[in-house]
Amino acid sequence: MQFLIIQSETVEAGKYFEASCGKTVAHVYVSNAGYINVCCKNASHKAWKGNGRYFRTFDEALAGYKSADMKAIISAVMEA
Repeated sequence: MQFLIIQSETVEAGKYFEASCGKTVAHVYVSNAGYINVCCKNASHKAWKGNGRYFRTFDEALAGYKSADMKAIISAVMEA
């Protein structure tokens, strides 16, 4: 799997990443408070303007997705 971190930004409350793997693009926000917000930029997100999914740990975030691309993106953010 080849992934690319498109954007990485540190803000007051945490870190924000935009990453891609294959045709999958996702936004991942890692809060200083300890939660992770993952938003897969797909047709559902575009139609419903969803905020993504919230997880307490990276392990929960990895378990929350079946796609190998999403798992690769989350793993890349864990290491960044």
